[in-house]
Amino acid sequence: MTLPPASSTSPPETAGATEPLPAAVLPWDRPAPARRELRAGSVAFEVPAPDAAGLRALAGEAGGGPEAAALALYLVLLHRYGGPRDLVVAVPGPSGGTLLTRTRVTGAESFRELVDRAGQSLRRAEEDGRHHQQGATALPWPGFGLTRSDGPPETGGSPEPVRTTRCDLDVRLTDHGDRLAGRVVYAADVFDEATARRACGHLLRLLEGVTGSPDRAVRDLPVLTAEEERLTAALNSTATAVPAQPFHELFEAQARRTPDAVAVRTPEAALTYSELDRRANQLSHLLREQGVEAETTVGLCSERGARLVVAVLGILKAGGAYVPLEPADPAERRAAILADAAVRTVVTTDPALSFGPGRGVVELDRDWSVLRGRPDDRPAEGSCGLDTAAYLLYTSGSTGRPKGVVIEHRQLLSYTFAVIDRFGLREPLSFAMVQPLTVDSSVTALVPPLCTGGQVHLIPRETALDADRLADWVRDRGVDCLKIAPSHLRALQSSPRFAELLPRRLLIVGGEPSDWRWLRGIQRSVPHCRVYNHYGPTETTVGVLALAVGDHLRAEWDTAPIGVPLPNTRAHVVDAAGQQVPTGVSGELLIGGANLARGYHDRADLTREAFVPDTLGPRAGERLYRTGDIVRRLPDGTIAFLGRRDDQIKVRGFRVELGEIDSALKSHPQVRNATTVVRDDLAGGRGIVAYVEPHSPASFDRADLERHLGERIPPHMVPQAVVPMERLPLSEHGKVARSALPPVPAPTTAASAPLPPSNGLERLVADAWRELLGVEEVGMEQNFFDLGGHSLLLVELQHRLRAGTGRDIDLLGLFQHTTVRAQAAFLASGEPEQPPPPEAARGAQQNALLRRRQQQLRAKRGRA
Repeated sequence: MTLPPASSTSPPETAGATEPLPAAVLPWDRPAPARRELRAGSVAFEVPAPDAAGLRALAGEAGGGPEAAALALYLVLLHRYGGPRDLVVAVPGPSGGTLLTRTRVTGAESFRELVDRAGQSLRRAEEDGRHHQQGATALPWPGFGLTRSDGPPETGGSPEPVRTTRCDLDVRLTDHGDRLAGRVVYAADVFDEATARRACGHLLRLLEGVTGSPDRAVRDLPVLTAEEERLTAALNSTATAVPAQPFHELFEAQARRTPDAVAVRTPEAALTYSELDRRANQLSHLLREQGVEAETTVGLCSERGARLVVAVLGILKAGGAYVPLEPADPAERRAAILADAAVRTVVTTDPALSFGPGRGVVELDRDWSVLRGRPDDRPAEGSCGLDTAAYLLYTSGSTGRPKGVVIEHRQLLSYTFAVIDRFGLREPLSFAMVQPLTVDSSVTALVPPLCTGGQVHLIPRETALDADRLADWVRDRGVDCLKIAPSHLRALQSSPRFAELLPRRLLIVGGEPSDWRWLRGIQRSVPHCRVYNHYGPTETTVGVLALAVGDHLRAEWDTAPIGVPLPNTRAHVVDAAGQQVPTGVSGELLIGGANLARGYHDRADLTREAFVPDTLGPRAGERLYRTGDIVRRLPDGTIAFLGRRDDQIKVRGFRVELGEIDSALKSHPQVRNATTVVRDDLAGGRGIVAYVEPHSPASFDRADLERHLGERIPPHMVPQAVVPMERLPLSEHGKVARSALPPVPAPTTAASAPLPPSNGLERLVADAWRELLGVEEVGMEQNFFDLGGHSLLLVELQHRLRAGTGRDIDLLGLFQHTTVRAQAAFLASGEPEQPPPPEAARGAQQNALLRRRQQQLRAKRGRA
């Protein structure tokens, strides 16, 4: 399997010898310290006699000599470690010093060809005569040497142990005529001995391959050791039984077993399994009357509440696939999703929302008026099977058009029973659902408990963001399990009641990378609660890897690894040629198994690009999903996340394609060109920044652009800062040079003048802003969101102000009062809410959040 070039993790090819020599890419165990010790370790190895004879024969056939053949073997290893196409290797000079060889390796050449090329590199290095003198400076290139010994093995022997080295990795061979032995010498400050031993194994495995198939492309030669192959196969072979029934039928069976047990709990009400089943049956009859059957898409637009769960089950029982919509999203985005999914019917709990002409709307009010008189028994059998679509979840798209991922019942059940198995969820447990249905992590809180007799606690957004309210909920109602995004959990952690809001049995963190020491600290603070880091793209049905934090408490990592495969899942780490890479080497993560989505709705081209034939698994005809995530395996098989190969990012748990934001920016009539980046140097932490090139910088209206974005993309995708530029910097290839984009300038408007606080409350608020947003000065009339604030930072601000004043503070009131002066006045008045300022005076993020608040208030009047 050869992957398209976009997946390559190698640096660009070096054009010529006059350019700077590319440094090595090696599977280091840790970053190099600022001051290198040059302390070495070494591992001896011996080449099996048949392979040593084969290498000598190839050297003779290629005409390059033994040194060229041995160097070519080392070059194959460096290439498979992810090195640049121009590989530089330091070799001993004939009169002392170190010569540098430079050899082009693409992976397509055979070993015979590479032997000839390596011989030419050695001759060029000797002819040029350029060398590095011995010294106390570490070299950025690997080393290699071959010496000959005419004495017998017991006197000539292997090289003596090496105490120092200037190269991070250095292979030194000794040819005894009838025996080939050597050592892998490694820099002890960046490599462990175990890694050097694996390198010996990789070298010998490659040698076995080249002597058996010298004309095979070197990128396809086997490199993994037998132990690496065994470990990967074992981790990819875990399985669990999955029932051959759709989710809603499993729920019905549970309802027959425990009809009076509580299934769904909300602040105002609770539904038993029998009540939930009857309501869902009634809705399914109504939907079937409207033509819903297998593969029919049905829009679902609702805040978290009991009616949302009734809608999910009712749609599935009718045979349809639900398409979740976020009520606070711009109407234009909702319309685009409905059109793309070919939705003809929408189920909603908000009568104020419009879904366009030509669509039927089923409004579920708190009295269930629309369901009155309809049968509440189980609907007649339809044509819904395991290969029928269960839901379509739309994710951000790089072209500006959201992509609909189609998940079938088969994949939904495979995921459900995999997490039941891995997380130990076979008994009835309560799950808190703190995310909207448009985020696929909501499935974890919804489906497993309803298959096992547990409870789904639907936590309103205002409670989920308020540590005190959430702690009260956990105390009063009891929560066994919680899945939450790291940024959300961090925002709650500033509360003194943080420990009280954690679940009793299971905490699952996922949706974005987590700091390892932070996550480990949480596990240590709640030893009774199992903590997992959970990973998975939407295309693999919620999550496919998990790391049990408690099993690694002594580990020292920066970013929490993403774990090992769940049952029924296979994970492969591959290079640009689609070959599995050794332990410690970076590559793209490919996922196979029963959890893979059907593909993208009505996007056959994207489906073909992302879901590729599986040439690595045990069964022909299956597929692998290309995640685009760059990872590496740790020695125990755990997979660690390193980054992305494209512009996809995670912001506060939401998946975002920067290209979709770019498209929204460029659709504004004042914008000639635009790009977006993620910066870590913003006030308030990591966030999205837009750089725009207006047609007319003098007349550019930033507020109008923000309104434009707020009408087209969700709040979490709206940039926290917009930086106008006369010209965006371009690379020599004509693309935006993102590394040359300037930092976000400090606000310079009159409103930002650092006027002194006029009273103690203003000083309290201003000090909290400065600490939270990381700014030196705060203007009394500056907007919190304009300074880089967002909803989760506002949660932390609420905690700080609550601690400073000793009184309860309404979070939603802070959303409406977004200057220091207004918040101080709000604290002084004690009034829970005030009319919001005019829309023109608010930013895009604040407008979106207030739209959500208005919808919540409407929902409160009719929530069940």
